[in-house]
Amino acid sequence: MPDGSTPTPETSNDVLAATPAPRPGVVGVIVNPIAGKDIRRLSTGATHTPDTTKMGIVRRIVAAAAESGATELLLADDPHRLARRAIERLDLPSSAEVRLLSDHVRGSRTDTISAAAEMRSLGASVVLVLGGDGTCRDAATGWPDIPLIAISTGTNNVYPTAVDGTSAGVAAGLIASGAVDLDRVGQRTKRIVVHIAVAGSSTEIDDVALVDLALIDQTFVGARAVKEPETIKVVVAAIGEPGSTGLSSIAGRTHPIDRHVRGGVAITMAHHGDENIARRVRVPLSPGTFDTLDLADVRPIDDGEPFVLRGPGVLAFDGERDVPIGADAVVTATIGRSGPILIDVMKTLMLAANHERFDVASEIETLSEADSATSTSTSTNVSPERAPDAN
Repeated sequence: MPDGSTPTPETSNDVLAATPAPRPGVVGVIVNPIAGKDIRRLSTGATHTPDTTKMGIVRRIVAAAAESGATELLLADDPHRLARRAIERLDLPSSAEVRLLSDHVRGSRTDTISAAAEMRSLGASVVLVLGGDGTCRDAATGWPDIPLIAISTGTNNVYPTAVDGTSAGVAAGLIASGAVDLDRVGQRTKRIVVHIAVAGSSTEIDDVALVDLALIDQTFVGARAVKEPETIKVVVAAIGEPGSTGLSSIAGRTHPIDRHVRGGVAITMAHHGDENIARRVRVPLSPGTFDTLDLADVRPIDDGEPFVLRGPGVLAFDGERDVPIGADAVVTATIGRSGPILIDVMKTLMLAANHERFDVASEIETLSEADSATSTSTSTNVSPERAPDAN
């Protein structure tokens, strides 16, 4: 079970209330060194994401963010030193400063949780996270409404998407510098708030998922990945896209749910010998691997509507087994729009282009404007009016 060092949604929100406002120009970057490297590479067609690829993405992000107005880049250090190595011999403008955050490094998921919380306290305007669904979940645990650009480098990537580091870095710089308003390109996403209570005990645990929560018929966490279809008992999904892979693909192929619409869906499995089979579907639980699942019930659930799961088993958050529970445990899952602010990179770039944010004035135009500004200031003692921005 989660230890005392892992922030719960409640403690994170308490800290959030006292968090300073974002500081202009501050961009955070978190890279998960183990994302895209789990056991599924051995048994399925899952793509391997090597360290060199991740370092290349980080390097492009930093260079592009500095080019686009970021003045302070907060890089979360990691056990593989990916962020540190990515910026070696990188030539940045004198206006941009890179700061490595190293105090949080422990070699576990708490690295991402702590890094996100620290970036919040340091006033980051945008945070770019490289990883999969689990990494994004960890970032959202440390900072519940984190302004997030989620870049896919994991396995079953539903929440993050594949986006080039250069484009992502430019978008981050534009938002951090104030050239593009976050409210126009970021949208609050859903999360599943999970409350675990044990009958006859004062023990209570709170956690979150961004994509799905599943109850698995096993007694141990093991390698974390859910590979055996016969062990799946119940899935609660906030996002279910027909093109996704993993547990959320069950929802995507039976009751599709977009990440930006209300509510989700709860799916109860039927198992061998059950007579109450409502549907039978083929789903890709792992990349390139398909299984047939028998479903007993597919039930839509609305925002704020509690759905109850009962032990025993292991709870899987966003596709990874994490918390074993006993037969006396009662789990309440509630979907709500209280997750990260997910930034649309392409919309950010389009808005900037439409407002001529990438234009460079010629030397003659620049001198002419400077002369005009000096003349105006001298005659009226009023600063030139700020040009309209993309806000």
